[in-house]
Amino acid sequence: MNRLADDEAIRREQLRQQLLMDALRRRDVRGVAGWLRPLARANAARGLLAYAANADEHAARALAARYPTVQMLLGEDTFAQVAARHWREAPPSCADLACWGERLPAALADDERLADLPYLAEVARLDDAVAQAAAAADADAPRPDTLLRLADTDAQQLVLRAAPGLALLEGRQPAGSIWRAHHEPAVRDRPDAFAEARAALAEGRGETVIVWRQGWAVRVAVVTPAVAAFVRSALLAARPLAEALERAGDTFDFAAWLAPAVADGLVLQLDLHHQVSF
Repeated sequence: MNRLADDEAIRREQLRQQLLMDALRRRDVRGVAGWLRPLARANAARGLLAYAANADEHAARALAARYPTVQMLLGEDTFAQVAARHWREAPPSCADLACWGERLPAALADDERLADLPYLAEVARLDDAVAQAAAAADADAPRPDTLLRLADTDAQQLVLRAAPGLALLEGRQPAGSIWRAHHEPAVRDRPDAFAEARAALAEGRGETVIVWRQGWAVRVAVVTPAVAAFVRSALLAARPLAEALERAGDTFDFAAWLAPAVADGLVLQLDLHHQVSF
């Protein structure tokens, strides 16, 4: 009997919490009025609005930390409205707000009110990839000496080890150029930082972007289709070097790509195929 009573109490508490979350999303206290004491009902609406406003502020701060470029593009006020709406439509499922917001790029893509910013969703995807790279686990120290294996080892037996947080994003919009104009000093400090992005938008040209972490800094680069094919095979899929080179095609110049990739921390070392663990 006690167990049945405990189960019923748990069920009622879960229902109460669900009704409270629904009330917060709708800004309407009527759904929880029956759960409140009589003296509390008069102040419930005011308290609910105050709680909701506080939630909106937390939502804006949390999303701005994860999607800073989106906030820059929309402006703080519009971004706050988007964050509040997203909080109601896709509320957090855990107590840590740092893990909330993964559905924002899809929500932006579906939002007809933002149709005049067709690049916004892809910029959000890039922001998210940058945030994930920043939080990725540290890698072992680079071992450039292992590249000497290229001289005496069959390429079918070699595998490149990538930097932490590596991601490859292929899109229909110039998200990389837009992101770099906001964040990369070499681009941001130019007299016309958005020249490349404007040209790409005018031509309807999309970009493929790679993201990785070099030390504590997150790097973003716009790459050619051949480089993207190689990165996908050699670094993301950890395929043998010979196979990755074949997939990249004849236009990919491995010798010219390798030295900058090592210097920029994209490639950490060269492993023997049997040493790689998945």
